[in-house]
Parts: sequence; structure tokens; C-alpha cells
Amino acid sequence: MDEKVCAEFRDEMVKSHNTLRSHHGSKQLRISEDLNRDTQMWANIIADKGYVQFSEFPGRGENVIFVETNGQRPSGDTVTELWYKEIENYDHLHPQWNKDSMNFTQMIWKSSNEMGIGISKVKGQNKYVIVAHYKPSGNINTPGEFRKNVLPPNS
Repeated sequence: MDEKVCAEFRDEMVKSHNTLRSHHGSKQLRISEDLNRDTQMWANIIADKGYVQFSEFPGRGENVIFVETNGQRPSGDTVTELWYKEIENYDHLHPQWNKDSMNFTQMIWKSSNEMGIGISKVKGQNKYVIVAHYKPSGNINTPGEFRKNVLPPNS
């Protein structure tokens, strides 16, 4: 995928992430070129395979999604909103890891301060894969971490 298109997408994603993070008392994420490089490599691998697989880079949180389109690349806002919708599955009164809200919680995770984004089109399909890495990693499932790092909106 063209680097200019990737850069535009990354810019959209980090801006929409930061807008939503601000509603939860989380600081802004900054783009990491190292994470961008790794996520782009991983998005290309997943696009070739055609199925979701997590990279398991140590010390990083990871969100992965396939998005079907009409041939146009999805916007960064659209992808961010898809992950943010998982807030509906998160219980702020009993904060803990939940597979149905893990993308939302990683995206909002207060201790994360860097992100990298990769996007790749699946060959022969109107489908894109998007990979986001976060450092330090979120979704740490030790006592108190979710309560400390995933605050309710407007905290």
C-alpha cells in the first residue's frame, strides 16, 4: 500500500484514538516509527494469510481487525469507532479483562503512551486488515490494573 495512504490513515487513527482517550482521562498517544514498521509488516502478513493472528511481540498490546469495504480504504475514525463500541461490553463497576471488550480497553488503557498502526488490503477482496500496537501494553490482568487504567467516560 502507498506510504502516503498509510500515513494519512495513521494520522486519522491516532487523532480519533486521542479524542476518545481524552474522555476517559487517558493521555494522548504518540506515534512510534518502530511500532509503525512492525505493525505494517504484520498487517501485510495477515493480509496474505487472510485470517487474524496475533503477533505476540513482547511488551506490546495489540488490536487487529478485518474491515470489509466497497473497495475504498476504511477511515481511521471508522476503525477506532468499531473498537470503541466494545465499551458496551465493559463493566466499569467490575473492571476486569473481557474478550468482548479487549480492543476497547487496550485503546483506552491509561498507561499506554505510544502506538503504531499498519494497514494492508487483502488481495482479491474488498477487505483491509488493520493492526495497532500499544506500548506499554494494556490489558494487564493483575489486581487493580483495569480499575486504574480503564476509567469511565468523562473521568
